[in-house]
Amino acid sequence: MINGVHVIVYSKDPKADRVFLKDVLGLPHVDVGEGWLIFGLPPAEVAVHPSEKNDLHELQATDCSEGSATTVTPS
Repeated sequence: MINGVHVIVYSKDPKADRVFLKDVLGLPHVDVGEGWLIFGLPPAEVAVHPSEKNDLHELQATDCSEGSATTVTPS
């Protein structure tokens, strides 16, 4: 059973997008190092990755019901 998702947003300006998610939307987050912020959207989170293009996105379904995460990326 899918009970959460991990969303990845690719951006030409990931720092600005992270500031928007953190300061404007006020999303809870954790810093996983080197400026990488993971934002909570219970039962999901969103991350912004650098990219040469905008409008690239990933949706990964997760199942954490058994105490460990399983991730499925639709093709």
